[in-house]
Amino acid sequence: MDQKFGILAASALSSIVGNMRRRILRFAVALLALIFTSSHLFYPAKAEDIVDQARPIMLYCDKALYACDGYQPVSDEQYLPPWAPAFKNVQGYYHNDLVGIYRFPSYAVAITRDSEGNGTSVVSCTDIGSAECRGTDVHFRADLPLCSIQTTIDCMREISILDAEGKALEYSIVGEFPTGNPQYFKGSAALKVPNGGGPTLIKVPGAPHNGGNLYLVKSQMTGAKLQPKVAFEMESFAISITAVKLVDGKYTYSGASTNPKLYTRGFSNIGREDGTYPSICGIASPTQCAAKYSLPTGIRFGVTVDLSRKISGWLHGRVKGPIVDVSVNKVGGNTIKVSAEPIKIPVNSIWVSNDTAAQSIKDFYKGKSNSGSPLFGNENKSKPLSEIALMRDGNTGHNSETFNEYLAWLTTLGDRAQALPTAWSLQTMGNYQIPNEIRQCLEKIDSLAGIVTTNAAEYLDGPPSFDKARGTLDYKVAATHYEPDGSTVFKGTYDLVMNSSVARCIYGFTNAPISATVLITSDEGESNVATQVVKEEAGWLALGAYNFTYSSPTIKVKLTGTPVKMITHVKSVKITCVRGKVVKEFSAKKCPKGFKKRG
Repeated sequence: MDQKFGILAASALSSIVGNMRRRILRFAVALLALIFTSSHLFYPAKAEDIVDQARPIMLYCDKALYACDGYQPVSDEQYLPPWAPAFKNVQGYYHNDLVGIYRFPSYAVAITRDSEGNGTSVVSCTDIGSAECRGTDVHFRADLPLCSIQTTIDCMREISILDAEGKALEYSIVGEFPTGNPQYFKGSAALKVPNGGGPTLIKVPGAPHNGGNLYLVKSQMTGAKLQPKVAFEMESFAISITAVKLVDGKYTYSGASTNPKLYTRGFSNIGREDGTYPSICGIASPTQCAAKYSLPTGIRFGVTVDLSRKISGWLHGRVKGPIVDVSVNKVGGNTIKVSAEPIKIPVNSIWVSNDTAAQSIKDFYKGKSNSGSPLFGNENKSKPLSEIALMRDGNTGHNSETFNEYLAWLTTLGDRAQALPTAWSLQTMGNYQIPNEIRQCLEKIDSLAGIVTTNAAEYLDGPPSFDKARGTLDYKVAATHYEPDGSTVFKGTYDLVMNSSVARCIYGFTNAPISATVLITSDEGESNVATQVVKEEAGWLALGAYNFTYSSPTIKVKLTGTPVKMITHVKSVKITCVRGKVVKEFSAKKCPKGFKKRG
């Protein structure tokens, strides 16, 4: 149907001549883009159906996602990347960590797959415990509600806001936003799956920002049940706080697509987005957009969450000076209390011609299939790069692949960031990169091991690696050197909050107090002076390094303490000793007084 519509529209337009031709062509392009973006992630259908490459390229600029018509953001949180400079033979790079925070609302989908693992049917579940919510695999994302008489677990028990003097600021609950998304679902206490609704909107008169005093608080759990397993497993947990302003207009809900063709083996556990709204929105209803603004400095935000499950491993995120408390609640899950200050993180974007792209970029993508978003149709991503305009924007994860991709583009990006938005977010880490020395210690505590946070553009989402030879925990980070003005040096922040038991296990320390030093080594091998904060309190070791510079330094943490004394067991040696006619064996190196060693 999409193709027929495009062909009919193009045919009708081609018969119109005269002064009205330009207006009608623009209207048709906009209409087609509107229709197709309701069923595709970002862009209209086939490029050849709607794009006339003889016309100015900016006529096709997607205003919801790119900077068109001289767009200037009112805040760095509303930054949009530039539109492509050419229809083909160009590729872009867009690195914005905020995209991953806002991408998906609550949903639950049951996917039935064939023997090859490809989707044959997808059902959006309104009740995850119902008969309709059955499939080869069932996945959910749930934005947790506030705790209430009706909801006492898998909910947010408390939100706290402290000013620079530590005074608690009052706030009021505005409510769930948005309401009425058809993909919200009823959870199940028996299955340990939360209700999936909208984030919570609060008003904080004592913490104004440039868009007002509204804040969006989001605690999201994701999980899945994969055949032959009969129980749901939690896959991730994340918390975020965003300063917003509600802007009236025509928007749309977003959620998971129910198109089986989008659930191939390559998308076995994440779902696909259906419906979109301008990127300046954190989330939207059909009539309002929660436009993003900068979080105020000097404010410490906190969230306490009661979970039916235990959180183990590590959290990583975008905060400064985190304070954490984890306890076991009445149902055997974890109550997690986290407070921290927001930080600013770099956003980078650029376009390059494939003919003049840096060798590091060519080497990184060599042998890989094209990834990212083609600007003129989803179906042409598989074409050679010389024939398309491709934006590399799928890099909001933080693993070795995205880290190396950022390094490949770093020289091309230049010295400065394009924007410096604020962020307050924490999420669970992937455990796939945890070295054995650390993994063995994590398995002993069955609880949260620690939190790693930084303002670097790119980092690895696992815990620090352990350099056994030097006895250091090493952590790689990367970012452009300057802020957007090109002259102010972007100063780095790094916080490591580690369960003291884990630290002692890794190093073999006793229960005596632990001290630490933090060393920042630049990519040229030079030491980089940084402010250090080290303390141990209530079972947590907190280390902070601030004011170091980028582009890709290594942070080395050296812990010192009292080693556990090793007891050496000496093999017993027996000797035969005589005194006159008396013969005896002794477990000793020499005979006692009055005896002589036989032989």
